[in-house]
Amino acid sequence: MTSLTPYDTGDRCKARPWVPSGTKVSEAIPADSFGKVDFDNDEGSTVCVVHVERRKDGRHIVHIQPLCDDTELDVVVDVDRANAQGTNVDATTSRGDRP
Repeated sequence: MTSLTPYDTGDRCKARPWVPSGTKVSEAIPADSFGKVDFDNDEGSTVCVVHVERRKDGRHIVHIQPLCDDTELDVVVDVDRANAQGTNVDATTSRGDRP
C-alpha cells in the first residue's frame, strides 16, 4: 500500500524553486531570481513566493509575497527555543494579526 505524502493530500504546498541549483547569473536569469521559491497548492495555483536575504548587519530577513486571497494566508513564526541560540525574532505583518 502506498501512503500519500502531505503534498498529495494538500496538507503542504509544494515548493518550486525559481532557479535550479548550479545555474549561473545571466541577463536572462538575474541575481534577484535566486533563492525565491513558489509554494503551490494542490490545485496548481501559487499561494506565495518566499525568499530569505542576509542584511548588511548580518541578520536574515524572510520575504513572503502572497499571491492568494487575503483570507487564505496567515504567517506564523515558529521558534524552537530549546535549539535556537540567542534567538531574537522580530515578526511583523502588513495585514495585522489574526486570531
